[in-house]
Amino acid sequence: MRNSATAFKLDPFSYVGKLESPIGVYLRREVFRKETSADDMLKKKLYDKMAQGQSANGSWNQLLVHTANNLWNLALLGYTAEDASVRHGLEWLLSIQRHVYHGYPGFFHSDNRKESSTMRSTFYGEFGPGCTIFYETAYAVHLFHLFGFDENKQVQRAVNSYLQFWKPTWCSAWCTINVLRMLIEHPLSKESKQAEDGVKYLARKQTKTGAWKGFSFYHTFHALSRSSNEVAQKQVRKALPSALKRQNKSGSWGKKETETETFLILDALRNTGAL
Repeated sequence: MRNSATAFKLDPFSYVGKLESPIGVYLRREVFRKETSADDMLKKKLYDKMAQGQSANGSWNQLLVHTANNLWNLALLGYTAEDASVRHGLEWLLSIQRHVYHGYPGFFHSDNRKESSTMRSTFYGEFGPGCTIFYETAYAVHLFHLFGFDENKQVQRAVNSYLQFWKPTWCSAWCTINVLRMLIEHPLSKESKQAEDGVKYLARKQTKTGAWKGFSFYHTFHALSRSSNEVAQKQVRKALPSALKRQNKSGSWGKKETETETFLILDALRNTGAL
């Protein structure tokens, strides 16, 4: 897969180089290794704006969706758990981990009535609009993983609960990919039967074109790129020609959520060693 760069319709940096966003900063730094002094200034500007919008309790607008997206943005910018805004946001997430789902503890849920409608209208980042509690919990566990808290007992409680009951057919396609994304990266679950079953389930959904029937191409491609499972990697290789063909004339990917989908493709290629 290391020759994929030669198959781009256009150098994707022509698009990425113009992004004044956390995704742009991340891609220039981690994928293209072309971070500049201008990015240092942009990083501070973006950080200040996010910090100003953070509530006293650590959340953003008392919503997990907004809080999670802001924490993800801070991770993209390179901030760690040592940062006050990150630490405060993570503490708020732990404070809402009080929901019991079908008898299984450890689920994250904000109880904000606007959470579901906000989630369904949000297509930013690595998680898509599935069932609210699965979206919230998978996203929260993912963030604790990004910031180095895989061994946190509260986080592990959520992962262990999923390992007790989850199947890839449990709910909708979005729920499947959201939960599987979390399972294949957490140390407690990445080699579990549940993660393996999820990867094999997607293999059965993959078509001759490399896409997955009923699933978001971009999110599935990216989620599987995080797995070391050979069945997952085989699917990524099969999907690669389709991923390259989907590139826009601007060097980006996607239609409505261009920035997110460009991230998902380029970061997936980085995960697999193609970039």
